[in-house]
Amino acid sequence: MLGLLVALAGGCASKTQGEKTVESYSHTRETLSASRRQVALTTSSLTSLRTTPPGAMKDAFRRYRDAVGELEKEAADSKWRAQAMQEQSDAHIQAWKEEMSSIKDPTIKASVESRRDAVGTNFSLIRMYADDVRKAYEPFLQGNKDMVQALSLDISPAAINSLSAGIDKVVASGKALDDKLWSMEHAMDNVANGKSPLGGTP
Repeated sequence: MLGLLVALAGGCASKTQGEKTVESYSHTRETLSASRRQVALTTSSLTSLRTTPPGAMKDAFRRYRDAVGELEKEAADSKWRAQAMQEQSDAHIQAWKEEMSSIKDPTIKASVESRRDAVGTNFSLIRMYADDVRKAYEPFLQGNKDMVQALSLDISPAAINSLSAGIDKVVASGKALDDKLWSMEHAMDNVANGKSPLGGTP
C-alpha cells in the first residue's frame, strides 16, 4: 500500500495493494493544498467586494460567484474522501489480517501485529481529521452560497455595506475551515515522517 498507506503503515505494505486501497499520499496531500488555495481564493474574492469601485462590481461579483462554484466541488470531494478513506482502510486492515495468517515465526508475527494495530490507529485518526474537514466545509459553503444569492439581488456598495456582518461571519468560518485543512495536512506529514498523526511515536 504505497502512497498514503505506506506513510500510515511505516512501509509494511505492497505497492499493488496500496494502489488498490487508498489514494496515494502525494495526491491526497496535493488535494488538501488545492482545497486551502480555493478557500483562500473564495475568501479574498468576497472581501475584495468591499473595496471594488461601483463600475467594476459586476466583474468582481462574477469572479466571487465562480469561486463559490469551485468551492462547492471541493466540498463534495471532501465528503467522498472521508467516505472512501473509511471503506478503504477497513478493507486494508482485513486484508492485512488474512495475509498475517501465513506467518509462522512468532517474533515476526508479533512485530507485524504491532504495526497492524498502529496502522489501524493512524487510519482512525486521519479519518477523524478528514471528518473534521468535511464538517467545517458546511458552514463556509452555505454562508458563501447565501451571500451569492443576496448579492445576485443587489450588487452595489450599499448592499455590500449592509452585509458587512454576514461577510465577517463567512470569513471567520473560512478561517476555521483552513485551520482544519492545515491540521489534516500536518497530521499526514507526521505520518509520512514515521510519527503518529498527532506527532508522537506510532
